[in-house]
Formats: sequence, C-alpha cells, structure tokens
Amino acid sequence: MDIFGIFKRAWDITWKYKGLWVLGILAGCSTGGGGGGSGNASRATEFRMRGDELPQIQRWVESVPEETWTTIGIAVIIGGLLLVLITWVLATLGTGGLIAGFRMADEGEAVTLGRAFQDGAKHFWKLLLIQLIPGLLALLLIVPFIISFATVGALTAGIGLVCLVPLLCLLVPLSILIGIYIQLTQVALVNDHLTVRESFRAAWDVTRNQPGNILIMALVLGVGNFIASLVLSIPFFLLAIPFLVSLMGEGTAAAMSNISTLLIGGLIYLPFLLVANGILRTFITGSWTLTYRDMIHPDMVDA
Repeated sequence: MDIFGIFKRAWDITWKYKGLWVLGILAGCSTGGGGGGSGNASRATEFRMRGDELPQIQRWVESVPEETWTTIGIAVIIGGLLLVLITWVLATLGTGGLIAGFRMADEGEAVTLGRAFQDGAKHFWKLLLIQLIPGLLALLLIVPFIISFATVGALTAGIGLVCLVPLLCLLVPLSILIGIYIQLTQVALVNDHLTVRESFRAAWDVTRNQPGNILIMALVLGVGNFIASLVLSIPFFLLAIPFLVSLMGEGTAAAMSNISTLLIGGLIYLPFLLVANGILRTFITGSWTLTYRDMIHPDMVDA
C-alpha cells in the first residue's frame, strides 16, 4: 500500500473541496470540547482579593437558599448532557459526510457540501449505532472492573492495587485500537452502503488481513495529529503566560486583571482554531477513507 500516495490524494481532495472543512469542523466535535466563562472586564481592575472579602463571599454563598443550589446543579447536569448529545449528533453527521465526500471525490464525481452531507446523513442512525455498541460493551466491562478494583483495594489495604497498574496501562493502547476499528467500520458502512453487522465484519477483515499497514497508518496519523494539536495550542499557552506569571508572582488580584486579555485573545483565536481543526479532521478522516478503499477496492482508485 502506498501510504504517501494516500496522504497526497487525501490532501489534494481536502484542499480542492474546501466545503468539506465544514464537515470536518462538525466531525471535530467528538475530539474536543469548549468551555465558556463569564465576567466583567471593566471591574477586573477593581477586584481585590483581600482577606476581609473572603467572609463576604462566604456569607453571600450561604445566603443563597439550598433549593437554589440544587436547581442550579440539576440545570448544569441537564445542560451538560444536552451538550454531549448535540456534539455527538454533529460529529456523527460530519464524519458520515466526510467519508461520503472523499468516496465521491476518489471516484471522480463532483463534490459539494450539500451532496456530501446528504449522502452521509443517510447512514446517520447506523453510524450512531456503530459508536453506541462499543460504548455499551465497554460499560459492561468497566463496571465489574471498577467493583473488582475497589474490592481488591479494600481487602489488601491498597497494596493489591499495585498489581493492577499494568492492566490499567493496557487500557490505553486497547482503546486506541478500538478507536481505529470503529473508524474503519464507519468508513465501510458509508463507502459500501453496508448494514451495521456487515460493516463490523468488513472492518475486521481489513484489520486481520493487513494489520501492518493499518498500524503504520495509525502511527503516522496519530503522531501527526499530536504534533499539529500541540502547534495549534501554542497561541493559548502564549496568551495564558501573563495570567500565570501574575498569579504566581503577584497574587490573585494581579492575575484577575489579565483575565480580560486571556479571554479576548482566546475568542479572537477561536475561529482560526476551529477552521484549522476542521481541516485536520478532514484530512485524517479522508486518509482513513482512502486507506480502506485501497485495501478493499483497489480497482476503484484513480491511477
């Protein structure tokens, strides 16, 4: 398998059909999260964390009825669950659209954002099911493991937990391998219009027949994604330096005065980060799509 050729084709399609970047941004919802904050920048310089203000804050917190805090807690939990559900749906739509778009481009068809999205959306529920099944199986395995973990720790006063550390270390590469398998299963589903069961079988056949090529592809994409993520996070680190320096050197009051710079800079950089992450996600998903096509349908690959 020509890995460098796959990367070249994936990048050519990524750059040529920039509408796919929108789907890449949606697909990236499953790999990252966002946080929000609120504050009053005009009052930041007036805020002083003196010792006599701590009791005032404590009294204010205690003055709020317990029922109000309970309501706030429930609202936060429900909001968090809704956010997870929305990002899951968007990521599934984006992933399906990207796979469909790269399939059409690799077959010489005209690719538009609308066509790619519609083709991928046809498989929405199947894609959700493919992601849900491993999650449920993992839950069935993790719950007994946690119970056993706690039992061993209680019976051995914590000493027996040391013996379980190697097992915990195995969970990291295992989760990575499962993620790759799920990625190939989704590609098989959308690319070949298969059922869920047939998709799992097709992905397993590819994994079993060509494990070396898949591991090399996973290693290159994984390292590349890690390096790219580090590079994209550099501006956030640079923006946070004044805040961290003032927090360690001058205390909380000085640090609060730098929050406005951190928030404004972060908001300005956020659109660039979303676009860059969308391009990266488009390229990665496209690379796996073309890898699968080269393994299963080499006669359909353009020379």
